[in-house]
Amino acid sequence: MNILYGIQTTGNGHIGKSRIIVRELKRRGHQVRVIFSGDQQGNIPGDQDFAPYRIFKGLTYATENGKINYVKTAPRLDAFSYVRDILAYNAKGVDLIVSDYEPISINIAKRNKIPSLGISHQYVFQHDVPYPPLQVLVRTIMEYFAPADFTVPIHWHHFGFPVLPPVITPAQLNKTKEIEGKYVVVYLPYEDIRQVIKMLESCPPDHDYYFFTDIKKNQRKNNIHLLPKDRQQFLNKLAGSQGAILHAGFLANSEAFDLGKKTLAKPISGQAEQIANAMAIEQLHFGKQMNELNFREVAEWLQMPPIRPMHYPDTGIRFVDWIEAGVFNTQSLIALCEELWSGVPIPQIFRT
Repeated sequence: MNILYGIQTTGNGHIGKSRIIVRELKRRGHQVRVIFSGDQQGNIPGDQDFAPYRIFKGLTYATENGKINYVKTAPRLDAFSYVRDILAYNAKGVDLIVSDYEPISINIAKRNKIPSLGISHQYVFQHDVPYPPLQVLVRTIMEYFAPADFTVPIHWHHFGFPVLPPVITPAQLNKTKEIEGKYVVVYLPYEDIRQVIKMLESCPPDHDYYFFTDIKKNQRKNNIHLLPKDRQQFLNKLAGSQGAILHAGFLANSEAFDLGKKTLAKPISGQAEQIANAMAIEQLHFGKQMNELNFREVAEWLQMPPIRPMHYPDTGIRFVDWIEAGVFNTQSLIALCEELWSGVPIPQIFRT
């Protein structure tokens, strides 16, 4: 098949998930072209995995100090370039468009009457899953942001709906060899580094804190270890930790739960998806949330018991099998969901 694959670059979750699926599609001989749009247009890790690709501005929001900055977001909403990119793209010969919540590719599909699939965590909010009750408008916008012909949602639990488990790489997680210790991993890229360090300085001193952030080389201040961002090192440390303090994004929390690590989720203020994710984490008993950086919240979270590893299946590989089967309907998705969830432990809240 000749496939056009659209990837939203706001955050790392879409890129990480899409890399797994694009690699598998290419391995099986499919021709895959990629469109990137969103926040990280000039910073796509491992971009060679996605070649050939094009980068468009697309639609995204700006964050500052852990909150959505609407003043800085407004200039990014360039409707002219958005429409121009849709109209100008040559989709001749494309058999299928797959979108990881990327709107330009979906609109290219509609304009050229090409069938489209959407796979993303955002599509789960079409179902009755944990979600902030006062964010109805945002939920509606999310539903129509990238409206594919058929959508495939993913989440940490199915909540009784046709929802796939997270798309992560079990083999990559299995490489982790860190010895378990009394420490916590911290990754809060949208917060002010000084404010995070200030919080950690007041956290329980009987733990070490490994804070992955924007620095060039390792630094240490008493029990606070500052490390440069490095994906494999982050996973190694996560595997041996007692848990992780993270934003309420999807990918890093998925990897933590797969390894059996509780998380303390700090949602980006005003970001409805992250607020919903933090609600789900508490409901599933996978950890707790904190709305502001607060050392007391950390101390309380550390007292929580550990969680059991979820050991999510290789969802990406089976999703490619499902694409190749070519039957895109609810019945086929339900069958795939039942298969994939069959080996995943049931969260405590759902046990009888």
